Amino acid sequence: MKRIIQISLFSIAVIGLLTLTGFIVNFNQLSNVAEVRINIYRNGETGFLNQSEILTVINSIDSLYGRQAGTNKLKINEVETGNIENVLANNPYVDMADSYLTVDGSLLINIKEKEPIIRIYDNGNKGFYIDNRGDIIPVSRRYAPRVIIANGYINEKITNHNTNIADTVYNKSIFRELYVLTQLINQNNLLKAQINQIYVNSKGEYDLIPELGDHVVQFGTIENAQNKLCNLGAFYRKTLTSNDWDNYKIINLTYKDQIVCTKK
Repeated sequence: MKRIIQISLFSIAVIGLLTLTGFIVNFNQLSNVAEVRINIYRNGETGFLNQSEILTVINSIDSLYGRQAGTNKLKINEVETGNIENVLANNPYVDMADSYLTVDGSLLINIKEKEPIIRIYDNGNKGFYIDNRGDIIPVSRRYAPRVIIANGYINEKITNHNTNIADTVYNKSIFRELYVLTQLINQNNLLKAQINQIYVNSKGEYDLIPELGDHVVQFGTIENAQNKLCNLGAFYRKTLTSNDWDNYKIINLTYKDQIVCTKK
């Protein structure tokens, strides 16, 4: 008998706990979201995106709010994190986005901003960026990152920024070559700091413009690019110790396995 009473009391306690839990869950689901917290991850303090802009985008998603009730208060049970992530993914400067509700009833949104590595001035003159993943990014009025600039005789033009340089349409384009060349430059910390411009000359070949030193690096075509950059890096490391930056007018990499320099 005593055991039966214990089992009954335990069952009543479990039922009560489940009922209370269900009530709390239901109450929480009908509660308003406490706050919206936005975290933007990028290399620097400033960038293409800001929190107020992202919040405006979130507030414009009609399905998140009780519009029929005539209120702009965001209910926990109305939050569709998948919809939020899909909307943010359409922003050309967003690399990745995730969102979820925290235990305190806040909506947390984490965004990773795209990282441009080159700005190309195409035939449209305004230009565009390519990020480290190959995504083509439009120019922003608010922010201009310090990246390698490519200009000169670039007669091709980008018509759709919602593309990637790996798409087949760019297989034989100068844009893909510029992207590959920039990636190779950035793999060498010295060259990444030293080269700030790629000029496409009238022959369709590349000249590199350095940050330090009054000279031009005649790079030539993309052929054997890695070997050319290795030679250039070794040359720069040598001249760093002798402080010969300004003694050269031209550094020519177009000859196989050698560097030909023209002094001033």
